[in-house]
Amino acid sequence: MPGAIIHLITGSILYIIGRITFRTYFKGDQKLKKELLLAAVCLLFSILPDFFLGLYYLIHLEHISVLMRYQTFTHHILTPIAIGVLIPIILLDKKRRPIWIMGAIALILHIIMDLYILETNFLW
Repeated sequence: MPGAIIHLITGSILYIIGRITFRTYFKGDQKLKKELLLAAVCLLFSILPDFFLGLYYLIHLEHISVLMRYQTFTHHILTPIAIGVLIPIILLDKKRRPIWIMGAIALILHIIMDLYILETNFLW
């Protein structure tokens, strides 16, 4: 599982990709609000399943071996729920569809990174 910096870099890159890809969506009314929402969604969904791991590194609440059980549980439960919630939102919320699409991509990319990058360090 890669560290937080890699996840945050990925979320930032996805923000840039979404900003370029959906260029016409960000023109006109409430441009800044839409850009901030896209940035928040990309960053949130790129780190969402690692909530307990982040808690460990921020406040050292419990030993890592205890929190890794919760981390694994969160990954297995929260990720399918988030994808299951995002799919209807993408289909129904046509007004903000590009933002939710980028959120789903960020979540899927998070899972792929966790599967293929076998690093457990928080920073890198």
